[in-house]
Amino acid sequence: MLRESLLLSALLVGAQSRALGRFARAVDEASLLQNGTYDFVIAGGGIAGLTVADRLSEDPDVSVLVIEYGPFDQREDGVMIPGAYFPVPYLWLPLLSTPQTALNGTVYSVPCGRVVGGGSVVNAMFFHRSSALEYDSWEALGATGFDFHSLLPYFKKSETFNEPDEEYAETHNITWDSSVHGFSGPVQTSFAPYDYPGSANFYNGAHSIGIESVIDTDAGDATGLFRLKRSVDPNTQTRSSARVNHYDRVIASRPNYHVLPSTAVAKVLFNGTAAVGVEYVNQTTRVGGTIKAKKEVIIAAGSVHSPQILQLSGVGPAPLLESLGITPIVDLPGVGSNLQDHLVLTVNYNYTNNLFPNGGSLQDNTTYATEQRALYDAGEPSAFDLTATTGNLIMGLPLKNYTNDYASVISLAQSQDPAQLLGGNPDPTVLSGYKKQRKIIIDNINEIPVGDISWNTGPATSIYMVRPLSRGSIKANSTDILVDPLIDFGAITDPTDLETLLAIYLKNRELMATPDIAILGPIETSPAPGVTDKEQVKARLKATLQPSNAHQCCTNPMLKKEDGGVVDPEHRVYGTTGLSVVDASVWPFVVGNGPQASVYATGEKAADVMKERYGLA
Repeated sequence: MLRESLLLSALLVGAQSRALGRFARAVDEASLLQNGTYDFVIAGGGIAGLTVADRLSEDPDVSVLVIEYGPFDQREDGVMIPGAYFPVPYLWLPLLSTPQTALNGTVYSVPCGRVVGGGSVVNAMFFHRSSALEYDSWEALGATGFDFHSLLPYFKKSETFNEPDEEYAETHNITWDSSVHGFSGPVQTSFAPYDYPGSANFYNGAHSIGIESVIDTDAGDATGLFRLKRSVDPNTQTRSSARVNHYDRVIASRPNYHVLPSTAVAKVLFNGTAAVGVEYVNQTTRVGGTIKAKKEVIIAAGSVHSPQILQLSGVGPAPLLESLGITPIVDLPGVGSNLQDHLVLTVNYNYTNNLFPNGGSLQDNTTYATEQRALYDAGEPSAFDLTATTGNLIMGLPLKNYTNDYASVISLAQSQDPAQLLGGNPDPTVLSGYKKQRKIIIDNINEIPVGDISWNTGPATSIYMVRPLSRGSIKANSTDILVDPLIDFGAITDPTDLETLLAIYLKNRELMATPDIAILGPIETSPAPGVTDKEQVKARLKATLQPSNAHQCCTNPMLKKEDGGVVDPEHRVYGTTGLSVVDASVWPFVVGNGPQASVYATGEKAADVMKERYGLA
């Protein structure tokens, strides 16, 4: 067990990595005052931050410090055991959006991890790549080297893929392509060895309406029906978080890798336009200090807080900075623009004849839950091997497979005025990049998934609208890093997104009406039971949807500077030296599947870029 409380001030003497302590460990502020300087200082200890820190510190002559706003988790059941999943203790609470103009002014919770390991500690553990065409489109928009072919080695490097038992796989329709997987990476990935009987109904029902199975979404085609893979170590059936796989894994051998928890990076320190360190503040005591970075400051605080840090450092839209009394160091209008996420809609049911057990049984049947926990503790297949309240199957489809009326949805998208969607007077560079994103997304809308449907075999179907054309923003609201920024999802400001969500919802109705599922007697209870008028249905969807699935991204996009870009293809912030961004905020647009696998690959690639830049071992 990691000894987070260990004080290292007596061990941290000088700036050389070999004097930083016996192995990688948590440090306190007194220790930092003793040391004062690291080669690399990383703001944010989530997936990307810890991945980059791990890889950079492979060179024993390099010192790395990660500063993370949140604490270390305590390996609670709610973190480590899939079936006990309860992320609330490590979410950023309360963190709220601005009133959403297209959603009747409603304010929504913004789910973000605040813990060492970030989203990998609080997410539902799904671990999938998206379609190759999505990554290829990133490159077409200016993210050179981020096409699927170039990213594939990093996807493979990041994981140890654990193949399921052959007999179990055959009886549960689990398929995979070993050639596209890694077998020696830090992240343990696996398929759950347990399933609910209703999965067969879902599988057969989907096939009955022409939805084909995908052999392996990780091979570049994420279109169709597939089995959910998770970042779970099958040897222990516990979460393989970035804290586990990129910190705990190396603590016994890294004297040059430190993490400072429960501390915010307040801003980047500059000498002219060269980043030379950071100012930090303890988020409880509000006591702060400074740390120098000899080589580079790396921002990895997530798509909500990375742009906030840049803005408070003087890097961002000059009018915003000046309104806060911040002297601009680099006027970069794209910082904080381009916010995207996945819309979420939960469809709830009662049943007249459902199978037992199902995706709700752990929550509503104490006897079953007790039995399953005993099996789990004994190392036997159990419902606790599945993320709580989820099933094992999901399907992702392009627009044409959700509605025969796709041409009218495309026409609606093409009729929108991008400038008006961005508020009426957007920066010309941001508008230019947005127009290019819209074109490439609309051109491919019948080729890559626009949404997912996942029925947990019990009380709920989760619908995800994953190809938004709407855009939001992140804007600092104070010069104090401990004051939350203004978070505007811009949800469904492009009405095309609501039409797409409607199409997915109606396809889900079709799925639930197939004989294989209808025999279970599902009776919808929300959001629109019995409603057939499409305008009324859309009104119900607007009242029910959530604008975030904790998949925020793209707020420091890797686009050309003239297109509102913030970083170049080597992650360097335009107009600066010694400053990079490495998290999902650099993506041009959101991936269709859950982002976890893509964030790991992004971090692995960024680390290689930096090793080459500085000639590291």
